[in-house]
Amino acid sequence: MIVTIHQPNFLPWLPYFKKIQQADVFVFLRHCQYQREGHQHRFQRLDKWHTMKADKGHLQDSIFVKKYIRPDEDWQKIKQQTLEHKALLDSLDFAISSSLHETNQKIILMMMQKMNITTKVEYDVPDVSSGTERLVNICKDLGATTYLSGPSGRHYMDLTLFENAGINVEFFEANPDDKIHSLDALTKERQ
Repeated sequence: MIVTIHQPNFLPWLPYFKKIQQADVFVFLRHCQYQREGHQHRFQRLDKWHTMKADKGHLQDSIFVKKYIRPDEDWQKIKQQTLEHKALLDSLDFAISSSLHETNQKIILMMMQKMNITTKVEYDVPDVSSGTERLVNICKDLGATTYLSGPSGRHYMDLTLFENAGINVEFFEANPDDKIHSLDALTKERQ
C-alpha cells in the first residue's frame, strides 16, 4: 500500500494532486509546524502571490491551531485578482473559515472530487515524534509498504529509518506539463 503525506496547503499546484492520485492513502499532516513563508496560507500563480493572512502567533504553532485573520475579505480579494477562475472559486466559498487547516482541507477535498481523485484520505494525530520518524510512524500505523515523497524529501529525510521499518520510499516527480496551477487545470477542463 502506497501512502503519501502532506500539509494542507492553500490552493495547491497540480503536482500536489497528481502525487495524491498515485497513492492509495493520502494523509493530511496538520499537527506540524506552520511555515510563515510556505504554501499553507498562500499560493503563487503567474508570478503573483495570493495570500490569506494568518495570525502571527508563535513560531512553533502547528497548522492545526492557526487562524486566518480576515478570511472572507482575503478570499474576495483573491477572487477579484483571478476573475478567470470565478466560477471555480465561487464553488469553494463554503470552505472559507477562520481555521487554516479546515479551510485548506475542504478546498483540497473539493478539488480532489472535481479531479475525480478517489484516494482514501486520513488525518494525522498529535505525536511527540518529528521529522522522518513521524512520517515512518504514520506509515507504519497505516500498514504502508511504500511511502511516496515529494522530490525535496531527498534533502531532509533519513531514508534508513524507512529502510529499518521495511517501508520502501519512492519520489514523485511531476511531468513538465503538470507544472501548472490546479486552478488553471480545472478551469481548462471545464471549458
